[in-house]
This record gives sequence, structure tokens and C-alpha cells, in this order.
Amino acid sequence: MIKSPSPQKLKEVRAAMGFTQSEAAEMVHVSLRAWQLWEAGDRKIPPGLWELCIIKAGLHPLYRRA
Repeated sequence: MIKSPSPQKLKEVRAAMGFTQSEAAEMVHVSLRAWQLWEAGDRKIPPGLWELCIIKAGLHPLYRRA
């Protein structure tokens, strides 16, 4: 089961993709403010949206890009 990441891990993945906060938020279909709250640690990203994020980033253990 995929669990929500720490705020630091979320920032690291976003930076590795080369995305701004706004671009990352758009990628998973949420507001910029929601993404900012997740990275600040004020809220946790829902596991399903985290999974969508890592699938799109090619980092999901079951769906890694070749």
C-alpha cells in the first residue's frame, strides 16, 4: 500500500521532475494552495493523489518507465 509522503519527500519528487508547485498541482488536478499546504506539512497529500503523482513521474514501483 502506498502511503502519503513526508513534506520533504514531496518536495524532492517535485524538484526531480523539474516542476514548479503550480505545475505539480496541475499534474494531479488540485489547486496550487492544496499543493502548498502539503509541502508545508500543514496537510497530508491523500494516498491516491500521491500514487497518481509518482505514476506520472515514473517512480511508482509497479509502473516504472522502462
